[in-house]
Amino acid sequence: MPTARASSTEINTLALYAAAESLKATPMHQRSEQFSDLGGRITAPMSDAWVHDEALWQVDLMGIQCAGTSRQSALSDWIKTASARVPRRTSDGRPDCPHNGQSPAPTLVQGGLNG
Repeated sequence: MPTARASSTEINTLALYAAAESLKATPMHQRSEQFSDLGGRITAPMSDAWVHDEALWQVDLMGIQCAGTSRQSALSDWIKTASARVPRRTSDGRPDCPHNGQSPAPTLVQGGLNG
């Protein structure tokens, strides 16, 4: 029987929002570690860079890739980009909730009430 479940898009949106808010709340000197703990990848610039992109810090998490002249600027750009991708309510600017304030629907049990 089918069960009530949030779609992967909703889950990804909630995970993205949670990651961005978590990184915002993390002190600057601990953001790199927190970013890695969330599953992010941080790539240092190449020491013998030939082009501009090779001289930048690269960060990648949840399909969002950002770059910056420093590790902190790349992480800040990731937070800004991730926050901008979270759908917001037009009435008050808060993030959209897939349940709209309601708890998830109960799961259906096979065989009816008396099972």
